[in-house]
Order: sequence, then structure tokens, then C-alpha cells
Amino acid sequence: MSFIELRNIRKIYRTPKTERHVLEGVNLTVDEGEFVSIVGYTGSGKTTLLGIASGLIPPNAGRITIGGRTVEGFYPEAGIVFQNYSLLPWFSALENVCLAVGAAFPGWPATRRLRQATRYLEMVNLGNAMHKRPSQLSGGMRQRVAIARAFAVEPRVLFLDEPFGALDALTRVNLQQELHQLCLQAERPVTVFMITNNVDEAILLSDRIVPMTRGPRATLGPGIPVPLPRPRTASLLLHDERAVRIHSSVVRLLTGFAHDGNLPVHHASSPARASRTRPAEAEA
Repeated sequence: MSFIELRNIRKIYRTPKTERHVLEGVNLTVDEGEFVSIVGYTGSGKTTLLGIASGLIPPNAGRITIGGRTVEGFYPEAGIVFQNYSLLPWFSALENVCLAVGAAFPGWPATRRLRQATRYLEMVNLGNAMHKRPSQLSGGMRQRVAIARAFAVEPRVLFLDEPFGALDALTRVNLQQELHQLCLQAERPVTVFMITNNVDEAILLSDRIVPMTRGPRATLGPGIPVPLPRPRTASLLLHDERAVRIHSSVVRLLTGFAHDGNLPVHHASSPARASRTRPAEAEA
């Protein structure tokens, strides 16, 4: 059994007069410790899918399990990072992280919670700014606080909702590398579920990329493995032939979805469970 499993997920938003069919027949498996990115167009339903996978949004049909346990409500051993930081403005960076640590580990004494929060803020290079409030921090620094908060709860699963989308290019690259290092330094394997509309970012960070069809009734296309050595750099993406082929495969699938609507797709399995005969994966 895979660590994360989504089976036949459907999501419909209803009002008294209309129905909006967002997701239909979504299937996905993710192995423990795997970094999977869902790539798709803006408005295709990626954030809704992340909300369902994490337990923040209930599906209309289907089942989600993490670690063999059915997800009902937000998964307690998860961290989540949003694009808009989601920090409490009246708390300092340290207090924001301490609050999350206290919720995850209510039995810890205050001194231990403080040490945990301080450690992770220092790991994202905010040791000199931890007592500042969000309004006193740049966008990149606020996102560092959000990333430190997510890792400080020692998650088994990390959900990332376009975490670098609002940042400038240089800050984005630096934070991507820091995120990768935090995953490597974690005391236990961290399974990462990221949504993005940036193909290069997905290649830079992921073990596997799963493209999403356009809505309505969006679903997932075939997964594309990313068997590139780590650490990866922007230069690698430009000059490595394998990276160029992977980029081409993802873009070709997304372009096909845009032109032809929701195409018949495969079950988005982890590489260990996936068929090795899929054309898109073979070309990657």
C-alpha cells in the first residue's frame, strides 16, 4: 500500500442555482518519502485537490488515506505552506512558529517549544529576525517563517500550495534550495505533495510530476518520473538532455489537455507501481 492514496475523487461546488464540477475520477498514489508535484493551469482545481488530500476540504465522492488511515479532517502529522504566508500579524516570527509547535506537541514544556521554533527559524536563516512581526519582514522572509513553521511540527507529510509563486526569481531559487535541504535534514522521511504551475520548479524539486487536465471535471494525467541527480540547479534544467526531455513531456501533455479537453488518462501511480510502457514516461 502506498503512503498516500486518493481513490476516485470527485468535487462539486453547489449553490442554490448552479453546480460547478471541479474534479472527477482523480486517482493518485504517493510513496513515503516521495516528492510529487501536481502541475496544471491556473483554475484547473489544483488547490482544491491539495485541500482534499490534506483533509481541509471534503470530497463529494472518493476516499483518501494516509499511512493506511482514512483522512477525515486535516491530517494531524502534516505541515502545510500556502502562497500567501498565513502568518498571524500580531505575533513575531518566533511566536508564529511556537504556536504551531504547541498545537502539534501540546505536552511539550514551553522551553522545548521555544528551542524547536528557534532551531527551525535558524535553519532558514532567520536567526536575526525571529523577533520581528510579519509586517517588518520581506515577502521572502515571511515565506521562510511559513516553511520553518511547517517543518517545526516534524511532519510526515508536507503540503505545498504554490509556495514560491509570489516571490521574485532570485528569492524563489534560494527558498527552493532551502526547502530541499530541510527535507534532507528531517529526522524521518518527509512525503511532499506540491501544486504548481511552474514546470521548471517541479523538475527542480520533484521525484515525479503529475499533470492535471483543465477543468471542469479535471483529473490527473500519467505521472512522469524525474530521475535526475540531486542537488539540482537551474543550469542543469537548461543543459541536461534528460531535464529537457522531461520538460518537453510535461508541456506536451498540458498542451494536449488545453487543446483536446480532458483526455483519457492513466492512474497516477508511484514509479514502483506504474507501468513502464507509458509513452510519456518512456520518452522522459
